[in-house]
Amino acid sequence: MKKFLYRNRNLVLVLALLLIISGAYTGYLFYGTEPHETIGGFLCGIGFGILLIYFSIKN
Repeated sequence: MKKFLYRNRNLVLVLALLLIISGAYTGYLFYGTEPHETIGGFLCGIGFGILLIYFSIKN
């Protein structure tokens, strides 16, 4: 699994940034409606978690 993540670390970075941006955009568009804000926060949280995994990948 470590080798798979290391070989595809650019894909991991793109996925993390895409989740963060889509979560922030969802939260911004649906500000004030509770289910959509929660979904946006969840996407941002998952994106930040994947971003932390990206920064911890080493050779």
